[in-house]
Amino acid sequence: DIVYVLGVHMFRSENAGASWSRVFSDSHVDFHALWINPANPSHLISGHDGGVNISINRGESSSRFINLPVSQFYAITADPSNPRSLYGGTQDNSTLRTIQGDVDDWDVIYYGDGFYCLVDPRDSDIIYAEYQYGNIGKSYDGGRSWVVISGDYDNDRTNWNTPFAMDPFNPEVLYLGTYRVWK
Repeated sequence: DIVYVLGVHMFRSENAGASWSRVFSDSHVDFHALWINPANPSHLISGHDGGVNISINRGESSSRFINLPVSQFYAITADPSNPRSLYGGTQDNSTLRTIQGDVDDWDVIYYGDGFYCLVDPRDSDIIYAEYQYGNIGKSYDGGRSWVVISGDYDNDRTNWNTPFAMDPFNPEVLYLGTYRVWK
């Protein structure tokens, strides 16, 4: 009779779905996975956009695994001048960067749901990052500050995760895809 439903929030029914209560309300949203300990069904581990939480009371309260470096990347790119320097847009957790390529040295450099990132091959301080619906920021100082860039595409229909790319022959030219391609 005990049923769990995962989605933006997680819910539990104790009467085969006749009524529901929210569980794991103290953790990040967008649940993707749930493990129920077969030896002790009160012991649960949930996977979500913010990482992993554990509960010993069927989700009434939980704690996050803070030393577990987990992120769900939409897209990732390497700095052409330093391939150990990686940039990635993550689900619900901003745009992240590691300079050394280590598992535990990622920093947030841009906000929102992070998506595509680009690094100018001529100058690593010039970075482009994107959040929802094709909103693109440009940094001239290696990600410390940002300006919003936009164009005529602002009024186009865009996807949640709108693709954009740098021209391989001219890094000053970007292409963005809505229901058409913008240069």
